[in-house]
Amino acid sequence: MSSPGFFPAAGIPVLRISLVLDGRLGPELARAARVPLVDVGGSADPGPRTLVALAASPRALAVLFEADAEPPLRVTSPEGGPVYEDECVEIFVADPDDSTAYREIVVNPAGARYGAEVRNPDGSRATWSLAPGRLPAGLSVDVTGEPAGAPPEAWTRWRCRIDVPWSSLSAAGLPPSPGEERRLNAFRIARGRTTRFQALSPTLRASPPDFHVPSRFARARFDEPPSSFGPAC
Repeated sequence: MSSPGFFPAAGIPVLRISLVLDGRLGPELARAARVPLVDVGGSADPGPRTLVALAASPRALAVLFEADAEPPLRVTSPEGGPVYEDECVEIFVADPDDSTAYREIVVNPAGARYGAEVRNPDGSRATWSLAPGRLPAGLSVDVTGEPAGAPPEAWTRWRCRIDVPWSSLSAAGLPPSPGEERRLNAFRIARGRTTRFQALSPTLRASPPDFHVPSRFARARFDEPPSSFGPAC
């Protein structure tokens, strides 16, 4: 399977992501390995299937979610509202100079977005610093679902692509260099007939479910693109 590769390391997933030309970002995301999300607490049954794929260029990080769903789905929050209370997908991307500081981006099936800046050195909501309502500049979101023509609440499958510039993901705003490692995580809250909390790298907190554990973020290692790539179309 093509990049990103997926390898466990002491219980923390390691993703190998090729840095491709900006014009190659879409094709690279289409060919990237689909990694299944697991139960946030580590149980054997994660609930409805969710796959995530990642790709990167010097300009942006691209994340694609493909989710099976069990309607009726909860889809009620407006843009900038508590979208995390809906059926939703989420990405957390840490600052390379401080892995306890990260950007949170949440999207529901209607395309409503929520953003926050978080600093969480203790992995605890009791001591974190949270600045809600801050969406990264240049954020792009594309959501589609099935059956075609049905409202999002009735979807049985949906896809969400999130593109966010590196310039908006850290204090320095720099893209990763080949060989660099950064920390991130991807999540879904499936809110249909049942409610399930899923993660790329499980936080091992299930009672109550908690995504905000930066020490459990996956490790993303960025590589030079494969030599087999031809010129961008």
